[in-house]
Amino acid sequence: MKIMIKPTLLAVLVTSLVSACSMAPRYHQPSVNIDKQFPGSDAQQTASDDVVAANLGWQEYFADPRLQQLIGIALNNNQDLRIAALNVEAVRAQYAIARADRLPALSATGNGNRGRIAQDLSGMRDAKGNPTSYVSESYNVGLGVTAFELDLFGRVKSLSDAALNQYFAQQQTRDATQISLIASVAKAYFDERVAQAQMDLSAKVLRSREESKKLTDLQFAVGTNSQVDVDVAQSQIETARADYAAAEQARGQARNALVLLLGQPLPDDLPEAQALSQQFINTELPVGLPSTVLYQRPDVRAAEFALKSANANVGAARAAFFPQISLTGNIGSGSNDLGHLFNGPNQTWSFVPQITLPIFTWGQNKANLDLSKARKNIAVAQYEQTVQSAFRDVADALIARDSLKRQYQAKLSGEQAQTNRFKLVKLRFQHGISSSLELLDAERDSYSAQQALLQTQQTLLENRADIYKALGGGLHANTVAAKSGSPEKS
Repeated sequence: MKIMIKPTLLAVLVTSLVSACSMAPRYHQPSVNIDKQFPGSDAQQTASDDVVAANLGWQEYFADPRLQQLIGIALNNNQDLRIAALNVEAVRAQYAIARADRLPALSATGNGNRGRIAQDLSGMRDAKGNPTSYVSESYNVGLGVTAFELDLFGRVKSLSDAALNQYFAQQQTRDATQISLIASVAKAYFDERVAQAQMDLSAKVLRSREESKKLTDLQFAVGTNSQVDVDVAQSQIETARADYAAAEQARGQARNALVLLLGQPLPDDLPEAQALSQQFINTELPVGLPSTVLYQRPDVRAAEFALKSANANVGAARAAFFPQISLTGNIGSGSNDLGHLFNGPNQTWSFVPQITLPIFTWGQNKANLDLSKARKNIAVAQYEQTVQSAFRDVADALIARDSLKRQYQAKLSGEQAQTNRFKLVKLRFQHGISSSLELLDAERDSYSAQQALLQTQQTLLENRADIYKALGGGLHANTVAAKSGSPEKS
């Protein structure tokens, strides 16, 4: 018994039996020359000892309910994050298109034609031998494959792999955008809160200086002070007013930044804000992590996926040097009578294989290969640069944290000493022991110490947000278990 295989199924059969050999180079993750530990970290501490930033949810990291609500709004409305998400969808569609090229596309066709042939053109004659016209009919239906490429050398597969890795890279870019957005919202919120605190401080100092000015005016009236004392007091009042205006400007700009990040005006029903000293639930993030934790950062992973995509494109460029075989096949039925269209003898088929062998392309294929290799080398350099930049981000943030903690404690002690000094000098001034210049000098020093303390506190708060971002935190709302990967309801 002779078995016949229909030509329209031949392409599918060949595709399932032939395994394409990939021409892409074997991928190896580049080795980047960075320290195994971050500067100042304890090499004996391991990642399993603490919750790493990538698994620590932002609701468990930022304690202020007001800030948590602002972050939630930004994640829903921010335009940059929305664009990043839409870019993921666009690249996913591009990958779906490239993946579809690896399978034969079946299409059904059908057509009918009925028309009258003119007497002079018909070539037919009646019984008397005279030319005659007639009505012509033809009907065709079919199912076929058009120009399906047999991927013997992996060209189509390489293009599909390149598109897939571009999709993965875009996903990581979207995650990096989210992390950056959360840190930006937190820092803008801290800026707004510190600016408000500076406004309150300037207003308090302004009231105090205005009261001191009244006393200075009385002393000038009775001749115990000079005009110099009066002018100095007035100058200090104007300085406080200028500081208040500057802090008000900073607060307005911080609020504008928040509005832009949120994608909407600030809500009126925000929760009560917590004190600046209570912005974080946990005390510190672990610093004794190996530097390999950087490879989980979305921007680093995006750079690696981009490198894999470039590596796959090299395979596609190499495959272009080899023959391309495409198949076009069709099976159907045709008849000049619609009623006989599906009769057995009226079946039709066609099978059209085509092979294209590049012989002389004026160096185009070689140039494409050189270009793909150059782009791969660029991707390698960009990957290494991303890893090194990520290492520096974390190292700088950790070094700054240690320094800022010492600065804050020193300025806190100095501010307390200056405040006690001002209170004592003010009491002595009220009893006529200290001069107005001594009082103004003590007040000015106390005011400067409080301003410096607020600025250091602002930088310290921003540093905490920077560390969380640099270590890859901010992808999850709630803490994720490092082993199981399931959310922990706290």
